[in-house]
Amino acid sequence: MTVKTYPPAPKHLRAACAHPQGHLTSHGSRATLQAYLDDGLVYRNDADGYRLPAETAQAHGVGPYVITGAGRRAILNESQLAAIDSADEDGALRNVSWPTAAALARLALVEYRDATGTPQPTDGDDGRTGPKHRPFLTPAGVEAARASKPQP
Repeated sequence: MTVKTYPPAPKHLRAACAHPQGHLTSHGSRATLQAYLDDGLVYRNDADGYRLPAETAQAHGVGPYVITGAGRRAILNESQLAAIDSADEDGALRNVSWPTAAALARLALVEYRDATGTPQPTDGDDGRTGPKHRPFLTPAGVEAARASKPQP
């Protein structure tokens, strides 16, 4: 018996997660793309900018496929999910290991900020004094965190 990994071909979703606009730049087979659509991991709009149903998105969609918050969550491991789900109201991650924060930053789900709130490219750790900047959720990270909560 083989174990089906979920989601199929996650490398495509990882690339979309890291893309500045969340675009799915490759998707493998049409079957994989349909699985993404059916499971709500990606969506596609029609010519008027409205989200198409999964059944018609491949045939009638216009423009790129875009990853959803659920799609972003689907590629995260347990420690990454715990980190984004435990963010403060201001989006700050607390008590998160540097490997987890770095992985979330590569996926564009967190950004590092200094004490004044200015985004920084890294945590500022020089190897001697420890991190100087804290990780905060980006808008994409907030979307992924919200995807775990039922929508009213």
